[in-house]
Amino acid sequence: MILTKAILREAAKWLGCVETKQNRSQCVDQIQSLYNNKINSEAWCCKFVWAMTNEACKKLGIKNPLIQTASTATLLSNAKKTLRTDTTPSIGSIFYTTRIDGNGGLGHVGFVLEVDGTQFITIEGNTQEDGGKVDGVWKKTRDIKTKQYQFIHLEDLDTFENNLFAPLQFEIDMIFADPKSYISAGIVLAGGIIAHKLIKN
Repeated sequence: MILTKAILREAAKWLGCVETKQNRSQCVDQIQSLYNNKINSEAWCCKFVWAMTNEACKKLGIKNPLIQTASTATLLSNAKKTLRTDTTPSIGSIFYTTRIDGNGGLGHVGFVLEVDGTQFITIEGNTQEDGGKVDGVWKKTRDIKTKQYQFIHLEDLDTFENNLFAPLQFEIDMIFADPKSYISAGIVLAGGIIAHKLIKN
């Protein structure tokens, strides 16, 4: 679970970040900057999800599987084209719901940190903590019985092949950037292929 663990680790770094005015504060501005280097007063839950995923992917040297969008509906509809989505929470997945009653209103997204029966614990941005009044990045407990939820399963990308070759992406990129790196990158890639075959057999 290299990718999902990396994403949750990035998200957890921002726990306790709160707004000082609507959709703004020093730390919220930093999150918005991670999204597109622009700071504004837009809703930022989807930006938080994309930015944390992107930070993790950059460190692993792999492409962000999510479309860059501030729209939760667009995030979900695009994810349905390439990723598994359903109504069952799992660790590392992204939840989607609406803020009102599951049937209308603004969409909201966040990460699933733990699952216990019908309940799941999240890390999410642009939300109030349970019983709180200030928006920020919080852990929350949610229940699939209280709203209509859909889940985007990023953990499906945690395959053996992805985990093995993700750290090699930097070496492969170097081949095209510097011809002198052909030999070193080739050695690293060959070692990965051999290890892959040995484990599969």
